[in-house]
Amino acid sequence: MKTLTKLFLLAACLPTAVPAADTVVTDPVAKVEINAQRDSEWIGYRHAYKAAAFFAPFVRTRPLIQAHLQVRPRRPDVPLDGLRLSVAGAHTHFEVAVDAMGRAELPLEKKAYQDDAVITLNRQKGNYYFSGRYSIRERDDGVYDASLLRDACEQLLAAQRASGYRMRLLGKQCAGIKIVYPAGSAPEVALEAGGAPPRMLAPAEAHPFEDGSMGLYQVVTVRFADLPAGAKVTAATRPLAIGTLYE
Repeated sequence: MKTLTKLFLLAACLPTAVPAADTVVTDPVAKVEINAQRDSEWIGYRHAYKAAAFFAPFVRTRPLIQAHLQVRPRRPDVPLDGLRLSVAGAHTHFEVAVDAMGRAELPLEKKAYQDDAVITLNRQKGNYYFSGRYSIRERDDGVYDASLLRDACEQLLAAQRASGYRMRLLGKQCAGIKIVYPAGSAPEVALEAGGAPPRMLAPAEAHPFEDGSMGLYQVVTVRFADLPAGAKVTAATRPLAIGTLYE
């Protein structure tokens, strides 16, 4: 999602909105000791806070989707294994979990904001960058009604358009969803429809999201045209993520 990337970077460059009663730190980097390699990838906490606040309204009324801070590879062959984020400031230090897709939920901490803490990645500069990512929420029970999947795709498409991706998505419609698994895995995903026995859906190597910025994964593509009313998709193997398919 190139425009999400641009929006994240745009939000990072805008003047920072300070919460009520907070004091602006005019020279944030000079006040912070970065607890990582000197040439590690990093971003200011206030910049990331600003981006998270920008995306929040677009998912607040769309409960089937989510927005994350994502660590993205600059090349599809760069691995996402073992990534960790650290937030460090004059009075702040905590870790932020990163999932297998490079996604992280940034806690909106007042102290970290006041410190203008630094978010560092445990990797050297040049191979990764910070961005935003919409995706469909995974269900704990792994059961997805056809109507829910369609609604989730429409919510995500609407959120992208509302947050600045309108021109790129002009004329695009939701054609399906992509259920994402690790490369080389053998996920169990079944389609149930019309009272017939469940039919297993085969994965294929593909990019997990509609942009090609990430490597190849095992992806089960479910087209809405193949989902009759009342159909269910059951993901017995929990996915890494669920993306959308537009045409």
